[in-house]
Amino acid sequence: MTDRKKALLSTLQATKLVCVIRIRNCESLVPVMEALYRGGVKIIEITSTTPSFDLQIRAIREAFSLRPDCFVGAGTILTKNQADLAAQARADFLVSPVFDEEVFNHCKSLGLPVMPGCMTPSESYRAWKAGADVVKAFPGLVCTPQWFSDIRGPLPMIPMIPTGNVNEITAPQYIKAGAIAVGVGKALASEEEILAHDWAAIEQHARHYIELLSQC
Repeated sequence: MTDRKKALLSTLQATKLVCVIRIRNCESLVPVMEALYRGGVKIIEITSTTPSFDLQIRAIREAFSLRPDCFVGAGTILTKNQADLAAQARADFLVSPVFDEEVFNHCKSLGLPVMPGCMTPSESYRAWKAGADVVKAFPGLVCTPQWFSDIRGPLPMIPMIPTGNVNEITAPQYIKAGAIAVGVGKALASEEEILAHDWAAIEQHARHYIELLSQC
């Protein structure tokens, strides 16, 4: 395990939070990361559905080159080409909404932490045995806090993160049910706030979630 990977997993467990960004235009996301970072959020995932997602990742890595506790990953990785673009942009980790073994194995070959999406105990176990660093429990409306409580009994060794259905009510419930962290999207940084350049609101959301999860 590389030092960068160790640092990512350590920060993930310490902050318990990943901000997931899915935006439909090419607005620079460096100021978003700045606002999140000021609020205590140090891990951001930019989905491949975001235009020029790889360039966004590269820009954040360059802007935060002197802050090694900041991590930026690529989400919604569904193809080998998307994984390659993310790796070339120096993404810190790769996330997918599915567990496609061919794409997953390619992601692993790139030497980056990989977080495939799973919805059932069997799928989660197969992904973990295949080498998943973290399993993304998705969608959250199916993988509820109660689902986490149920699956953590027989499968406590699998580090898992829910995305979707995560808000200020469910986030602490997920952590208490056994999630190592949660993925939060528009509740942390909405597209409307990004387009309005409302960095103060995004920073405030970040502080709120960090404080909320620090009590779990």
